[in-house]
Amino acid sequence: MAMSTFSGSGLIGTEASIPAANFTDTATGTYTDGGVDYKYLTLTGTGTVTIDRAGFAEILAVGGGAGGAGAMGGGGGAGGHNTQSVYLTAASHTVTVGAGGAGAAQRGYMVGEPSAVGTIFIALGGGGPGYFNPANGGGSGGGAGVGFSGGPYAGGTAFLSSMGNNGGGAIVSHGGGGGGAGSAGVTAVGSVAGNGGAGLANSITGSSVTRAGGGGGGSRGGTVGAGGSGGGTAGTNNDSDATDATANTGSGGGASGYSSTAGGSGGNGGSGIVIIRVVV
Repeated sequence: MAMSTFSGSGLIGTEASIPAANFTDTATGTYTDGGVDYKYLTLTGTGTVTIDRAGFAEILAVGGGAGGAGAMGGGGGAGGHNTQSVYLTAASHTVTVGAGGAGAAQRGYMVGEPSAVGTIFIALGGGGPGYFNPANGGGSGGGAGVGFSGGPYAGGTAFLSSMGNNGGGAIVSHGGGGGGAGSAGVTAVGSVAGNGGAGLANSITGSSVTRAGGGGGGSRGGTVGAGGSGGGTAGTNNDSDATDATANTGSGGGASGYSSTAGGSGGNGGSGIVIIRVVV
């Protein structure tokens, strides 16, 4: 199957001889690029898309981002960022938009949930940040977390490199950044926690939008990790709670720091999104 890059061109290769799919749902928007007319449907929550003419549609799906960990934890990994031309049959297809994982106090975390169109197209959820151990993820890997001693510890691995990147490693008292769709999370160094990996830009709606940034690592008395572009949030220092990642970007939540027996809580991961585009 030929692939589309969503750069504004119409369907290409073997797809050019097959009519474009058509949805009957009210379009979120329309535009013309390179002499080709498009319409698209954006789903920010679970629902359906009704196809009355089978054919190829271009789909962007971003899974939910992972929540950040607490107490010098790692940042949450971004949800998987998947773009492809997909053949859709004439039917009503269920569209699932993955929820972001909850941030947690101390060493806990929650992974992001996958986004999907039926059973034929999926973007995996982001990997949760680790604590003393690597934290792998379906989308991007989470950043590693660490305690008062030991390390360095490696960040989580992205199971599918086509959907995301690895998380950053941790050192004593400073967590690593969660992986983003555009780049890996940064490993902590010195007294500086790791930044979240950058998100990835996409123009399926006619305008470039960056999504799926990684969450920043938390710190104990040092410099926090910044959130990755596209909606990832920064880590915090000492006992402050981290903020939540931006909704419908699939970005990872920032991690909290630590200075007492309590510590702060990590931020929630951002929910995912699904966008379906067809040639009019």
